[in-house]
Amino acid sequence: MRKNHLGRLGLICLALVLTACGTTPPTNFFALSAEIPDTRPASLSDDRMVIGVGPIEVSPYLERTQIVTRSDQTRLELTETNRWAEPIETNISRVIATNLSRLLPDTQPIVRPWADAGVEYHVLVKFMRFDSDLAGNVQLHANWGIQLDSSRSMPVIREAKISQASSGESYAEITRTMSAALATLSEQIAAELGEMLASSKDAASS
Repeated sequence: MRKNHLGRLGLICLALVLTACGTTPPTNFFALSAEIPDTRPASLSDDRMVIGVGPIEVSPYLERTQIVTRSDQTRLELTETNRWAEPIETNISRVIATNLSRLLPDTQPIVRPWADAGVEYHVLVKFMRFDSDLAGNVQLHANWGIQLDSSRSMPVIREAKISQASSGESYAEITRTMSAALATLSEQIAAELGEMLASSKDAASS
């Protein structure tokens, strides 16, 4: 009787161990964030210049739910338990728009697709590389430009190569470092866009 009891107890313990071994680790979801401080006044003008942000394109290797890291220059690492909360190009578009609105308070950036909002300037970005190494150091390589809606010309075409030092090796820190790299890119775009807007104002007032 005692042997049968011990045998059943052993089977129960084995089943519990096997169940624990078969448990799937929880999936973590991450999103990039706008890292430019918001120093705008509480009340903003209603006649801000509307700026279109998009299309934002990413290389095919980034078009996935898993967060991509590199173990070396040619080998990519994917994790099933650390994923983007939404398509990365959608997240990038919103972050750039938010950063630009903070850097250029007289503008109202809106993300594609948009209705007929009288958009004269469009910010377009194509990411060739946007990932980190295993230590969390981020590389951002992109071509970007500013297109005029009226003429469909692109008076500004630039290349960005941004290296952002790691703030940590965890995926939370990696995505925070990626957000910092996006802030640097946004600052570069805002500098060019601000000059264009100032020139346009001067021309209109003369």
